[in-house]
Amino acid sequence: MKRIISLLLVLVMTALTLTACPAGAPDAGTTGTTTTGAGSSGTQPAPTVSFSGDFTVEGEGAQMLTAKLTGLGIAVGSADAAKKIVVGEADNSLLTSAKTLATAREANYGDYAIVASANTIAVYGASEYATRAAIDYLLDTYAKNGAITVAENLSYTCTPEVSTATIGGQPMKNYTVVYEDAALASVAQGFAEKLSILCGYKIETSDSRSRTGITLRTAEKPTGTGDYTVSCNGTQLTVEADDLVTLVAAVGHFATVLPTVGNINGGDTMTKTPTYKTVLASDTDLIKYCGTWQATLEGDSDTMVSYWNAAYAEIDFTGIGITVEFSEKTSYKVKIDDGAYSATMTTDGKATFIAETAGKHTIRIYSNDRTKHMYLRSFTIAESEQFSRTPDKQHYIQFVGDSISDAGNSFSHRVGDVLGWDFSVTALSGMALERNYGYWKNNHGWTSGQYTAGSMAELIKNNFGITNVGMEDAFFKLGFPDNGMTGDERTLYATKYYTEELDYNFASGNTPDIVFIFLGTNDEIGSMNDVQRFVDGYDRFVSHILEVYGMDTQICILQALTSSSNPNNPNSPRFHAVRAAAEYLIDLFPENVKFIDWDQIGTWNVEISSDTTHPTSKGYDTLTEKISAVLKQYYA
Repeated sequence: MKRIISLLLVLVMTALTLTACPAGAPDAGTTGTTTTGAGSSGTQPAPTVSFSGDFTVEGEGAQMLTAKLTGLGIAVGSADAAKKIVVGEADNSLLTSAKTLATAREANYGDYAIVASANTIAVYGASEYATRAAIDYLLDTYAKNGAITVAENLSYTCTPEVSTATIGGQPMKNYTVVYEDAALASVAQGFAEKLSILCGYKIETSDSRSRTGITLRTAEKPTGTGDYTVSCNGTQLTVEADDLVTLVAAVGHFATVLPTVGNINGGDTMTKTPTYKTVLASDTDLIKYCGTWQATLEGDSDTMVSYWNAAYAEIDFTGIGITVEFSEKTSYKVKIDDGAYSATMTTDGKATFIAETAGKHTIRIYSNDRTKHMYLRSFTIAESEQFSRTPDKQHYIQFVGDSISDAGNSFSHRVGDVLGWDFSVTALSGMALERNYGYWKNNHGWTSGQYTAGSMAELIKNNFGITNVGMEDAFFKLGFPDNGMTGDERTLYATKYYTEELDYNFASGNTPDIVFIFLGTNDEIGSMNDVQRFVDGYDRFVSHILEVYGMDTQICILQALTSSSNPNNPNSPRFHAVRAAAEYLIDLFPENVKFIDWDQIGTWNVEISSDTTHPTSKGYDTLTEKISAVLKQYYA
């Protein structure tokens, strides 16, 4: 699990570039000999062996590869599967062959090899970096259409070119990256890895000043110029900057230009101003958005604003760090690669995040607070680094519901990560499917049988004649009228919520291919006539979803849930109503709609709290597990 260091700084951050074998690597459908750098070789006959669901993953790198396979929607089979992919150190003869190829030369830090037989793919890198690069190459080249397909006699070796640059006449392989402050440790590690890739030898890090090396230092009295200085005293090199952000820019730039300089001599000094590359939040082709996002700040079309519960933005970048800018005060969590989410952070301006190693990374800026917006302005890295769009996962699922789905520990906030899918949540406590039903008003200004003067509930009632906001409207809007809103935002939502001005345009976010609906608990269904009304309302709702998302969208409906939920009990009409709506929609849209009825969830033993409606923490754990299993079965 990668450690994330948050630096709430005003300046921007840069990263270190991963080098890879040059272009010219084989495509999965070609034949012949390939070369991808000095000494690279391989044969690439036509693909003949497919791996999907019928193989297992073994070796030191198994967890890393399995996580990436899950993200691509490639199924891994049981532990006793005949086929296997072996990654890193393992007791396997084919892997031994790959290891021999990857470690054939002295300078082998970035070298890797991939070989295959009829039942095994062996992947070996001469370093952790090389193993990561090998996995990325394997998936980028051979993972297509839900499977990995290779030739059974594939033998591919990557041997990147290395730099012969020296420092004071000494080759880089003899150097150590020295850091004088513990805060610089992760920067030193990233710099050392970059130098290791450049020279082909493992470069160590140390906090001992007695080591011969490249010393990283931040000035005791920052001048705020944004410049950095590289100076050479004999065979000792010092990279110094005003602050940590500029220091990372310095080592990134220095590592990039070093091969072209050739040799840095004693007495050499250079001062540089780093340059940066920025992508604005409005670039929805490069940044992947999940959830409800729209450029709604007046006079600022480049800032993207989030709405509803779980929403996030993702982008891939090379290096060890990235700066995120927010236009207004924003609370959020951050996640890099497969690490855990950070604690909630609040930033008004820029925040810089450093991963533990150099390489290609994915950053996710995430919020699960429906009452607060994220105001994303931009991402920034060094000019020498690269941005790319984060690949879409196998599925993107949007959860729609009421308080049971709204809770921060709900299944809705966890199933996506369990399955390795993209996800978002559109849910609100007290909300019914239909307008004028449910308990929205109770949470927004209706107490003791009357409206609180000036409350949002009273304003919505007076302005629009609506007593309760329903999901049939709110789903298609920029959030909902919240009693906690203040100032211009409160006025906007109270006076224009049911106008086109607050309609969501559905063009900014990534489009889900599955919509999971869990509604009906708050709808007042007291007679068969009410059931028909509910069915008609569900029909309007789902038809509208298919209209905005497209007829390829899958709809999954979950039956209502309480502690005494006997669907055959005439005093529990909500179960009849939800089932009637689902069955009607299945008849209407047989290719789109699936229904998880009580005959399934009634056996899950979901623990319900004393309020007889909401699951306990244990109950939410059960729902997470069971719903994940059903979704995996339905949409494998």
